[in-house]
Amino acid sequence: MDFFVIGVSHHRAPVSLREKLPSPEALDTALQDLHDRRDCLAESLILSTCNRLEVLAVSVRPEIAAQTVIKSLGLSEFRPHIHQYFGLEAVRYLFRVSSSLDSLVLGEPQILGQVKAAFRESVRRRRAGPLLHKLMHRAFRAGKRVRGETPLADGAVSVAGAAVALARSLWGGELAGARVVVLGAGAMAALAADNLQKRAAAELTLISRSLAKAEILAARYGAVARPWADLEAALVQADLVIAALAAPSPVLTEENLRPALDLRPERPLFLIDVGVPRNAAHGVKRLRNVVLRNIDDLNEVVWENRLNRAGAASAAEAVIDSEVDKFGQWLARQVHQPTLAALTRKAETIRRLELKKTLSQHDFDSDQRAALEIMTAALVRRLLHDPLVFIKNSSPAGRGCSKAQGDCVLSIRRAFNL
Repeated sequence: MDFFVIGVSHHRAPVSLREKLPSPEALDTALQDLHDRRDCLAESLILSTCNRLEVLAVSVRPEIAAQTVIKSLGLSEFRPHIHQYFGLEAVRYLFRVSSSLDSLVLGEPQILGQVKAAFRESVRRRRAGPLLHKLMHRAFRAGKRVRGETPLADGAVSVAGAAVALARSLWGGELAGARVVVLGAGAMAALAADNLQKRAAAELTLISRSLAKAEILAARYGAVARPWADLEAALVQADLVIAALAAPSPVLTEENLRPALDLRPERPLFLIDVGVPRNAAHGVKRLRNVVLRNIDDLNEVVWENRLNRAGAASAAEAVIDSEVDKFGQWLARQVHQPTLAALTRKAETIRRLELKKTLSQHDFDSDQRAALEIMTAALVRRLLHDPLVFIKNSSPAGRGCSKAQGDCVLSIRRAFNL
C-alpha cells in the first residue's frame, strides 16, 4: 500500500480553468465506484477549496490507480495542469498544504480546518482506513506545530483579507468613506466583512440570497443586510463590491449591471470577485467605469505576503521535514513488519529445534537447561540486532528515499528464504 495525491490548484491552473472542475459531489459518485472495485483504491478523501481540488488516496498500485482516478473522475481534460505526488512526496505535500505553506496566501488560517473537514467526510463515508487515519492526524500535528512553533501565521491574512488589501490599493489608501457591498453570507463573506470592519469602511452592506444569513452576519459586523432583490439599488450607490458567493455560474453579468451603471454618477465601480466559479462574467470588465479583479489578481498582495514571511516559511519547512522523517520511519516499520516478523520467527524456530535436539541428546539438569535457554535466546537476539535495525531504518523502494536500502531488504528476504 502506498499514498498518492492528484489534483489541480492555483499554482498551475488559472481561475478560468479551476471554475470548470467537477464539484466534490460529482466526484464523489465516481470515487465510490473505484472503491467498490476494490482493486484500485483502498482509502481516499477529496479536498476541495476555492483554490484546489485534490484526491488523496491509498492503493496497492498507486501509479496505475492515479491514472484511473484521473480518467474515471473526468479530469483528463485538465491533465496538463494536474500535479501528482507519490509515497513520501505525497506525504510532504499534504503536510505543506495543512500548514498553509502551499496556500495562495501564505500562513492563512482556513486551510487546516478545510483539511480536517475533508477527513471527517472521508470517515463519514467509510473511506478512511488505518493508513489514512495515521497520515491525517500526523498532518494535523504538522499544521499545529507550524502555527505554534513558527511565526508563519502571525498577522496572517486570508484570501478575503488579501482582497480587502487589493481594494485599499484600488481605492488609493484606507477605505474610510467608501461604500462597500459584500455579496454572500458564507465563510468568505464573513472574512471579508471582518477585514472591512477593521479598515473602517464608512458603509458596509451585505446582500445574500438568504436574507436571514445576511442579517446574522450584518449584526456581527455592524453592517446593513439587504435582500437579493435590492442588488441593483445597492450597486447604484456602491464604490466597491466584493463578490464572495458560492454560485455555479456568474451572478454579475453585462446585462444585469448595465441598468445600475446607467443610474450611477460618473465614477468607477471597483469589483473584486473572489468566487470560484467566478461571480462576475468575463465580459463585465468591458463595461464603462467598471474595474474588475478576480482571485488571480491578488498576486501583488500575495507576493508581498510571501516576502514578509520568507523567514517564517523557512522555519516551517524545517518542521515539515521533521514530521515527514518521523512519518517515513513509522511507515517503513509498517511496510517491513512482515520481514521483521518472518526473520525473527525463522531464527526462533531454528533455535528451538536445535535446542530441543541438543537437550534430547544430553542429560542436563533443570539449571543447565535454563542456562541453555537463556544463552541461545540471547545469541539469536544479538545476531539479529543489526539486520533488524537495518530493516527498520530502511525506506521502501519508490518512496523518494534510498532505493538501495529497499533492494537490500528484498535481498534479505531472499537470502533467508522468508
